[in-house]
Amino acid sequence: MPSTKDKTEETKNKIIEVAKRHFSEKGFDAARIHVIAKDVGVNKALIYYYFKNKEAILDHLIQTLFNDLSKIIMTFTKDNIITMINEGRLNIQGGRWRFMSEEDAGKFYEAGLRYCKDMVDFVLSNRRVIRILIFESLKNGKYQKALFRFLDMLNAKDDGSLFKTNWNGSPDFGHTVDSIVFKFFFGFVPLFNLAAYFDDYVKSSGIGESELRASFMRCYEKMLLNFFS
Repeated sequence: MPSTKDKTEETKNKIIEVAKRHFSEKGFDAARIHVIAKDVGVNKALIYYYFKNKEAILDHLIQTLFNDLSKIIMTFTKDNIITMINEGRLNIQGGRWRFMSEEDAGKFYEAGLRYCKDMVDFVLSNRRVIRILIFESLKNGKYQKALFRFLDMLNAKDDGSLFKTNWNGSPDFGHTVDSIVFKFFFGFVPLFNLAAYFDDYVKSSGIGESELRASFMRCYEKMLLNFFS
């Protein structure tokens, strides 16, 4: 028999999932707490017990998204880039990557493909939240700059987590203006656009979800190959 704590967590998670659907389908501004409560099957007061307002629900969704995505990025960075630097198999100078052997380059390429797959899987499984985030970031409101929180990870001035990890591995890692622009506009943004427009693209293009995902992965693989050329 589920404990009171388990039931409480289950109710909270249900509120989050239903709110996520309402925010994504109706738009954050149009979503109403009393309608969300009705869909969850609870009274409005219970939602306010867990969350101060609907902004607090969206804050939770966005924070969870950033935390989970950061874990994927940091795990790949530590397990591959930093490990190869520490083992002397990768040297980074002035932003240029030099692998000590073709075998090392090949292993990193394979790891990069797995990383891309993990990232695609993640954004697609979280596409409702990402869709909300992108649309809200285009408005002149509280969440206008939310998408740019990814820059904090790369920012030396703010002791960004990814910057700090890479710096500890190699001070010559090269978080230059160009490299940060590349990571944001050619790394994060395409993935987020895939997530935000995935369902609409499937409907408009007539291709299946698996075909679209596979095509996106092939495009990402080409970009990764250019990195090694």
